[in-house]
Amino acid sequence: MFFTSFPRKTYPAFLILLPVLFSLIVYVGYSYAKQQYHAAGTHALDKQLGTVIHLVELTHKQVQSGQLTLVQAQNKVKELLAGHRLPDGTRNSSEVDIMTGPGDYLFALNSSGYAVMHPQLEGKNLLSIRNPEGRFIAKELINQPQGIHYYLWQNPTDSRPHAKITLIRYFAPWDWYIGIVVDEANFYAYYKPVKVLLLVLVAGSYVIAAILLILARRKERALAQSARMSEQLAQTNQSVLKTLAVALEERDAYTSGHSQRVAFYMKQIARQMNFPEEMMEAIYMGGLLHDIGKIGVEDRILQKNGRLTDEEYEIIKAHPVRGEALLRRLYADVHKKDREQVDLVLTITRSHHERFDGRGYPDGLAGEAIPLVARIAAVADSFDAMTSIRPYRRGLSYSKACQEIRNHIGTQFCPMVAQAFFESISEETFYRAHEITTADQMLFGTFEEKVPVNERCQAVT
Repeated sequence: MFFTSFPRKTYPAFLILLPVLFSLIVYVGYSYAKQQYHAAGTHALDKQLGTVIHLVELTHKQVQSGQLTLVQAQNKVKELLAGHRLPDGTRNSSEVDIMTGPGDYLFALNSSGYAVMHPQLEGKNLLSIRNPEGRFIAKELINQPQGIHYYLWQNPTDSRPHAKITLIRYFAPWDWYIGIVVDEANFYAYYKPVKVLLLVLVAGSYVIAAILLILARRKERALAQSARMSEQLAQTNQSVLKTLAVALEERDAYTSGHSQRVAFYMKQIARQMNFPEEMMEAIYMGGLLHDIGKIGVEDRILQKNGRLTDEEYEIIKAHPVRGEALLRRLYADVHKKDREQVDLVLTITRSHHERFDGRGYPDGLAGEAIPLVARIAAVADSFDAMTSIRPYRRGLSYSKACQEIRNHIGTQFCPMVAQAFFESISEETFYRAHEITTADQMLFGTFEEKVPVNERCQAVT
């Protein structure tokens, strides 16, 4: 993991800047917000659960390094996520301030159905317990660990059943199905104070950035005495950067997911070209942040349906230099051992619009004078732009976009990179790339594409 010395003082500045920038987005109406309300809320919960899984993974690393036994690590996680255990066997979940409201809690089941972590039912087998609807909820959670579950549930201290929303993920090293449970009433009440803001932040990125900042600061205070813990905090910092990159795209529904797909395509092409695995994270991060310079461009320009004026085009053309300058300030204090990877990200950000024939910008580089990672970014960025829907045109099909790349080999695109593109990006890869969710990309990394060679687009010699 790199960017271990990311400046912590940049957090407040970013979180103050984001609402100001997002306030420029066109107010799309209360009816649209109502339609998106539920999706945005579950999206936020998914990211929150991802952060919890990340904390468990960090604790598991202490087991692997011999700093804790497995039992010690699990007890540490239980106290952190469910509260201190009381004499009656329950846990004081009021100690846990990671949750959003009364009645919300985290739990964990194992494959046998035992509640290995639960505020009130810890140690009990829940497989045979029916809820007020007659459903075996524990079985449903174990059998479908990636879904969103809706059901009625009544804990021993509840006076009546409550409608619950649960997200659950499986952590294989411990055989734990870790879930986050919220009361449906709390779920909607949590977003009510920021309803107007949620109209702008369709995917709830602002809320997630705030949650990540709070968690990072709490971790910083708790782990201030340990250099090892500071390394773990830097990983959360990197998640904030990814959230900011995704939040930039949320300004326009037509570009949502663009940076994630570009980053994914770049990683596949780079692997096809035998880049070292230790460079893949930097290449992927460069893809995520390649358009970060657009964060200061007005919506009237970014979302304009018609042809840009010369002045507007010059503003757009400045975004690679602006993005590089922004990232260079952010990573000014990065550790020396990570400098090479940081430089890769800066190179991708600055040079992804250079053309092989020298007619690109901002520096007019040509041929092999363009860094190879920037040539890869140019192909990936152009391919996703061509296949994406815009307000003023339909996206091209996979095959037509491939043909466009063929037509511009040697002028816009590097022949060697185009060859690797055709060998690594199949039509199946293209469709799967559009199914990648923002949350999965930020919190769980990318999936590995395994497509038979005979299904890939024929390479051009």
